[in-house]
Amino acid sequence: AVLRAATPIRAHHTAEASSHRRAHLKPRSAMDREFSPLEPETLFYRPATGDDLTVIAEIESNSYPPDEAASPENLRYRVENAGDYFLVGCSAGSGPGRADEIVSYVCGTLIKGETLTHESMSTHDADGDTLCIHSVVTEGGHRRKQIGTKTLKAYMRWITTATPQVERVLLLCKRNLIGFYEGAGWKMVGESDVVHGKDQWYEMEQSAARFRALVASTEQD
Repeated sequence: AVLRAATPIRAHHTAEASSHRRAHLKPRSAMDREFSPLEPETLFYRPATGDDLTVIAEIESNSYPPDEAASPENLRYRVENAGDYFLVGCSAGSGPGRADEIVSYVCGTLIKGETLTHESMSTHDADGDTLCIHSVVTEGGHRRKQIGTKTLKAYMRWITTATPQVERVLLLCKRNLIGFYEGAGWKMVGESDVVHGKDQWYEMEQSAARFRALVASTEQD
């Protein structure tokens, strides 16, 4: 997969490696400092890798009912086949041994068509122009810190900037999360015919063109 960075995606380091680097580096330009080791607990984003799957699968299983959570096999499929659409949020230096900790992620696959079906959501069509978001997840211990909102916005910026073929972004949510997504710019499409678990799902849509225009106006400011 090609690394496509729309938000600053910085290399992660342990605290020991970071201090070793700082001790031996000469003064750098402002551009160089953009890629310096991050302060502890700073949130940053990067594409998911196969090495992340154990942690991601655990967070997924703890975040959804058993009949709704993606299986480890499905998560692996998305990383390996749709890695350009799988972003993780990391807290710098918050994990064991001061390593970076995955605290959130958003993943999706491409489909052809303007609405979601069980069949279209089950695979990844690299030629599709609609992005289906499958999961917007924050690890349980880091919820209620607006990390989910920040990760979703970073994801949308990453996707719409790096993938011009995407024309629209769709997702399914339950009734209690409609307000969350409306606050992030999604519009209600209506009740979905997709059956996944016990509850009714609602389809919501975000225009990629609208989000690109928003990004452009922000950069001009």
